[in-house]
Amino acid sequence: MDDDEGILSTLPDAPLTTDAVDALDASASVREATVVMVRGGGGRAGPDEDHTDDVLLATDGRIRYLSRVPEDGWLVEYSQSYGEDEYDAAFEEVLAVAQETAERKYQSQTEFEL
Repeated sequence: MDDDEGILSTLPDAPLTTDAVDALDASASVREATVVMVRGGGGRAGPDEDHTDDVLLATDGRIRYLSRVPEDGWLVEYSQSYGEDEYDAAFEEVLAVAQETAERKYQSQTEFEL
């Protein structure tokens, strides 16, 4: 996980718009970038357009679930290495963890806001 800090340092300390995730996906060093949970525009927590605090980022040999915590910035919540023939299974595993974690995080944030 040596390059985790390098990857995290390239992300702004703010939610990513869906266009920003699409730009990551188009990067030569990224195999796949996927939004885990889309949040609508506006509100205290985000920009005026659809955005996310939860992204899957696959590079050669590793898939990471990145999650943004307002006070701490972007963190690697879960990471899985893979061989080329294992990519699909590893991606599905990380996606399942990410979706469950993002949903719990969202629920705790909305409960706090109420």
